[in-house]
Formats: sequence, structure tokens, C-alpha cells
Amino acid sequence: MHIKRHLSTLLLLICLGLLLSACQIVTPNQAGSTDTIAPAPATARPTATTTPSPTATATAAPLRLFLSKSLPAELLATIPAPLGMVLTDNADDSDILVEIGEKDQDYEFVSYQVYVLAAPFFTIADDIALKDLRNHLSGGGDLENAPFKAITSVEPLLIRSLIDAKNPHRINFSRNPSEEDWQIVPFEQLKPGYKVISIDGISPLDEDFDPSSYALSLPVIVHTARPELVLESAVLTSLLPQSNYQPDQLTSLIMTGVTAMARSTGFVMSTEGALYPGTYIREVMRAADLTHISNEVSFYEDCPFPDPEYDGFIFCSDPEYLDLLIDLGTDIVELTGNHNNDVRAVYKVDSVPYTLNLYRQNDMQWYAGGTNLANAQAPLKIEHNGNKLAFVGCNSYGPEMAWATEDGSGSAPCEDWGWIKQTIAELRQEGYLPIVTLQYQEEYLQTATDVAIRDFRPLAEAGAVIVNGSQSHVSKPLEFYSGALIHYGLGNLFFDQVDFYITYDGIIQKHFFYQGRHISTQLLTITLEDTALPRFMTPDERAAFLEIIFSASEVLRSTP
Repeated sequence: MHIKRHLSTLLLLICLGLLLSACQIVTPNQAGSTDTIAPAPATARPTATTTPSPTATATAAPLRLFLSKSLPAELLATIPAPLGMVLTDNADDSDILVEIGEKDQDYEFVSYQVYVLAAPFFTIADDIALKDLRNHLSGGGDLENAPFKAITSVEPLLIRSLIDAKNPHRINFSRNPSEEDWQIVPFEQLKPGYKVISIDGISPLDEDFDPSSYALSLPVIVHTARPELVLESAVLTSLLPQSNYQPDQLTSLIMTGVTAMARSTGFVMSTEGALYPGTYIREVMRAADLTHISNEVSFYEDCPFPDPEYDGFIFCSDPEYLDLLIDLGTDIVELTGNHNNDVRAVYKVDSVPYTLNLYRQNDMQWYAGGTNLANAQAPLKIEHNGNKLAFVGCNSYGPEMAWATEDGSGSAPCEDWGWIKQTIAELRQEGYLPIVTLQYQEEYLQTATDVAIRDFRPLAEAGAVIVNGSQSHVSKPLEFYSGALIHYGLGNLFFDQVDFYITYDGIIQKHFFYQGRHISTQLLTITLEDTALPRFMTPDERAAFLEIIFSASEVLRSTP
């Protein structure tokens, strides 16, 4: 009985304890608030989890790009597909614009597309005023009195840069230009059969050419439509078409005719100073990327003081005369000349090795001559700005003592022309542009002889891009044949022939190569101011002289 009562009491106490442990106990704190004391946590049970529904977030709208309809298709094709952008036809509803800029404005992001005014090569005019070109393009020019017959192949967008855009003129030009037409063409489409006409004295072939100041440069710009829109420069630059004028892919080459620093020319150099003959032409010669001199006479340490009255034909040059070639920036020396072994003939000394060593010490390279036949026949290969040029030459005139042998110095003999034609073909296969120069038969005619035509043209057919007669003391005709420019004689550069006035006038060629092609040639005309001092001709002298040369060249067009 008592045992049951005690058990009942014990069970009651246990139940009360369990009830109290399940309740929260609230006690007052010092601030009068209450603290909650939580019971010990129960063991967690695994429960099912629910993945929350995705919350929508704001996504930036793609940039809207506007490409102006005035941009030509070939430029649009060079603009890369814009990542993360959409094209729009509405300039007012765009974020980025690519369009044609205005002249004489400074732009942060600009690419210049350069065009040239090109005339047939045998055109005497060299320059035209922009106002006259504008007048002609707008239909106001007098074609009968203009220096050209017509202008063809003008890009429509180019009219905008030449004529007031507020009053555009609708001009239709033929898309099939003839040989007599002047043309406005993209710079990279220049061809040797056309000469570049400068505009207000500025040409893309100038060494200091600035596209921003040239009348036929078209500025293509990219910019944002809103000032608050800030983009990385790389993004905007990537939207510009590449300029078609890349100066680091352009090569200029000066080529000259006869140099023989002896006799009266040597006397003047010994009395007036070795640099005197270059007084008027120095800057032009030095400005070219590559400068060529055809030096016919070897240097000799014991060369006697030159006698201006000497009328013979055995020469040597004082080593001090080399200073003239250095001062002119000579890079390439041609050794086809028929006087290179004169020292050996008179003084029994082979001066060719000494001469070559002087060239080597002054960073000049040479071709068409050497200390043996193999060296003389080896082409000189030069790569500049991505243009691969190769120079090769030979002497067909002789005399025999001037020719190199298996173990003797001299110039490369042309022989039957077989080896040089094979060399030209091989160079072309290697990707080089062969430039061929010849010491040929000498006669004082401003025409091309039948035998010269017979021998020069096959070299063009073999793959040469330029064939020059370096022997002639008078300037001769030119022609374009089988894709090559053939010049049958450039005339004297530094050599005296006082009694032959026809030898006073000469030509310096300036060739241009771009992206692996020969694209243009300028004829720089010179005349002797006095013995050993060539200067550039005045405009009237030049026009009269070129009229003679071009008239003689016209005959070659009908010569089979």
C-alpha cells in the first residue's frame, strides 16, 4: 500500500519535470527587460529542400553600331564582325558610328584611305592645283585646254571630298578607262604605266607625306554617339578599316646612269672638294630608302692628280672621291662598267679588291662585278619593308679586259644572255623583283637601236620588272614591255664630256615598290650647271627635254 503511494508520487514528479523542461523560463534582467533562455536544441532531422525560383536580373542592351552608307563596300568588308553589337540603319538611334569625317579636323580614332591622281606615264605635267581639279570634276573645266583628256574611274565618295558637300554635282565617269585617261585610284592600285600627279605639290610618294593634309585622303572615323558612353580605345580602333597607305610597306629606290669620277670631273672634285658634285641633288639622293650608283671606275691609292686636258679613256679614281658616294647615301654600287680594270691595264695592279673593301667598310653593297666570275654573276638580294628586290647585271660591250674570269676581277660578261635570263627566272620564282642593268654599246643617239631592243626585251620576258641601260652618256627612250619598264639609257650623272652638249642632260629614276609590287616610277631630270655639277631642270627645261624623250619613246609602241 505504502509502496504504491510512493510509486505514484515518483511518477507524478517525473511528469512535472518533463513538463517544466519543455517550457521556456523567463527571468528579469538588469534593464528590466527579459532574456530568453532557449532550451538545448533537439537532434536535427533531415528535411526536403526546395530550389527557389530564379529571380529576373537586368541585362545590358547590346551596343548599336551604325556603318555609314557612304563607306565603299571594300572598306565595309574589312571591318570585323562586332562582338556584342547589333547593326542599325539609323544614325540617330546608334551608340557607335563609323563614317566619313570632315577635312582639316583632328580625330582620335581615324583611318585614312588614300587615293591618287594618276596620268599615263608619258605625261609631261607633274602637278595640278586642287582648285583646277575641283573645277574640272564639277564640269566647269575646259577639256580642250586642260592638261588631260578626261578623268575616269573616280570613286563616288571621292567627289564629296573634292566638291562642296552642300551642293554636290552628279558626275558620271566611265568605268573603262583608256590609256589616255587620267584616273583617281586607290593608292594600292597604282601601276607602273601611270605616273602620280601631285596636287598642290603634295603626293603620297613624298618621303614626308601626311595623309591628313592631302586633298585625296578620305578620313574614316569611329566615335560614340553619346558623351556619357565610355568605351575602351581597343574597341573603337577595332572598328576602323585598315588604311590602304602603309608607309612601312613602301620602298623607294633611286637609280642613276654613268658615274666616272676621273678626268675633268675628278679635277673639279680635287679642287672644289669631293662633295661638290652633289651640291644640288644631295637631299633627293639621300631621301630615298635605297640609292644606286653605277660607278664605272675603280679606286686606286696611287691614282695621279687628274688632268682636265686628258682626252684618253683609261681612268682611275682617288679614294677620297668615295666621300661623294657616302654623302649621297649610296647603298648599292653597280659594277658593269667598262673601266673597272683600267688600273690593272696601266699600272699592273688589280685595284678591284681594294675598291670592294672600301665599299664594304662603308656599308655599301655591289653587284655585276667582283673578284671572279662567280661573284660577278651573283645577284644582290635586298629585302626592305617586305619588298624583295634583286639586282643583277652584265657587260656586253667589253672590252675583254673589263670582264671577270674564273679567277680574275672584272664585270660579269653577258655572253649569250643565257645565264642572266635563267637567273632572272629563278629570282622571280623565289619571290624577288629582278632589276637588271646593262653596260651596252655606246652611241650618241636619243633613240633605241634595233640591237638594243633585240637584247633588252627578252630580259623583260624572262621576268625582270626594270631593265636599264647604264652605259649611255645620253638619255634614251623608255617603254613598258611584257610587264617591265625598259629604259634604254639614263645618261650621265657624274662624268664630263664637255664637247658633247647632248650629254649634259640626264635622268635619275625613282622607283616605288609597295606590298611586293613595283607600283610607280618618277623621272627626275638633271642638267649640268657646269662641269661636274648637275642640277635639277627648271620646269621649262624639263618640259622641252621630256618632249624629246617621250617622242622617241612613242616610236617603240609600234616596234614589234
